[in-house]
Amino acid sequence: MGTHALMRAARRLLPLALGGVVLGASGAFLNAPVPANAYITQGGLDWAWASPLPAAVAPLDLSYQSAQGWRLPTAAELANAPLATDFMKAGANVPLAGTDPVSGAYFAVPNANLTGPAACATPYFSASYHHCDWADGLGQPGGLWAQPGDVGFRDQWSCAHLAPRRPLRRCRRWVGERWFCSASPCLVSAG
Repeated sequence: MGTHALMRAARRLLPLALGGVVLGASGAFLNAPVPANAYITQGGLDWAWASPLPAAVAPLDLSYQSAQGWRLPTAAELANAPLATDFMKAGANVPLAGTDPVSGAYFAVPNANLTGPAACATPYFSASYHHCDWADGLGQPGGLWAQPGDVGFRDQWSCAHLAPRRPLRRCRRWVGERWFCSASPCLVSAG
């Protein structure tokens, strides 16, 4: 059995072996909005590489991120999901062969297709993992993204619909403990 297969088996069995300890944990390592350099936008959706294992197997916490619009993608959305290589972008949070200094995110199981900085958001969705498995991404040797209900070793996505933006006359702004309005025009999310 190869090293990659052993790593995948261990990652799959560890959460199951720890059961209530891991699954009972709440909160991700970082309960903060996912920064733009830790996700990509494609096909009208924001896509975050959220976990090295499917949500049905690994503890995935959406308690904070769901309020930010993040959710698990549908099977139909996954049919048009980005490739792993789409997550490489200038200014991405994880430098090539490095670790994000803010979140601690990194890519495990790299291969020759990982040639630049890439976006990994696992610490914003998990209290158990900091990494994304590059070789398990779509278009890589590991193959496919986790489908709804998947209990294999495939990596999990989270996605958010891009909120349409519309101009408003007045914007509310939270300062201290009060809302303030200004007469200057601005853009706000419709959702």
